Amino acid sequence: MEVGIPGKGPESPQSPEPPGLPEAPGPRSSAGHAAKWVLAAVGAGFAYLLAQIVALVALTLTLPASDIDGLTFVATAASLVLAVLWWRHLRPGARLRREVARPSRPERRVLLACVLLLLGVVLQVTLSVALTLVLPLFPELMDFYLELMELAGISGQTDLVTFVDMAILAPTAEEAICRGVALEFCLRAFCPEPRPAARDEIPAARFWAANVVQALIFAVMHLNIVQGVYAFGLGLLLGWVVRRTGRLRAAVLLHMTVNGASELMTPLEPLLDGALVPALVVGCVISVALVLAVARLTAERRGEARAGTV
Repeated sequence: MEVGIPGKGPESPQSPEPPGLPEAPGPRSSAGHAAKWVLAAVGAGFAYLLAQIVALVALTLTLPASDIDGLTFVATAASLVLAVLWWRHLRPGARLRREVARPSRPERRVLLACVLLLLGVVLQVTLSVALTLVLPLFPELMDFYLELMELAGISGQTDLVTFVDMAILAPTAEEAICRGVALEFCLRAFCPEPRPAARDEIPAARFWAANVVQALIFAVMHLNIVQGVYAFGLGLLLGWVVRRTGRLRAAVLLHMTVNGASELMTPLEPLLDGALVPALVVGCVISVALVLAVARLTAERRGEARAGTV
């Protein structure tokens, strides 16, 4: 009997390739795949804006004597329907979908909600203080921004319709389209393989590449440089919250709080006058501490998994 190295002898048959395995995409096909889904994410943001514009124009032509705030409310509601239905269609096959949200224990979920509410308020105050310090350095930009806020009905006294639009409808719609649809398309761009069984299997670098793109889309959707700059940072944070919690509703809650807390700035302005720099420093420190608290609260499953192996 001859003894040889398996697979080296002339009579050893070649091992057949396992059936059903897809070929690894080459550089050109990978680039094409990524470009296709990134364009789809950009298209989702454009479709959201277009739905608002079309609805607002149609309502203005149909009801020319109606109040602009009411028309804007209805237009935002129309875009909300589009965003939510689109996200519900994608959600069953979403890359970040998981069966159990983090944290899993009810008391920790309540604590997480409280932390997100506090974080939203602190972020709004810190952002307002930062804008008060920075915008006077750019007078033309400041005038444009203030005119835009006045046109949107955000500056000064806000009526109930505008507040509901700004603090409830718009955040829900923007989260569904940006952290829902757009982030999902971006994840498909950077994760071409089939959907992972768990979110933790998505490499951090790929998630953050997708998160940066969706945050850029969110920033551009605001159509002005001032809001675009801080919307980019907020978009990164909101995408991270979705990854950590496994639920879009956590990002919706944080976004609602950030927008709604703008109403607190009018009574707070006299208190902060003359202490803007210390307020900015304290706000940044508290914001970082609250983000770390969110990370700790949403790390529950990993801790439980380690405890279960002891």
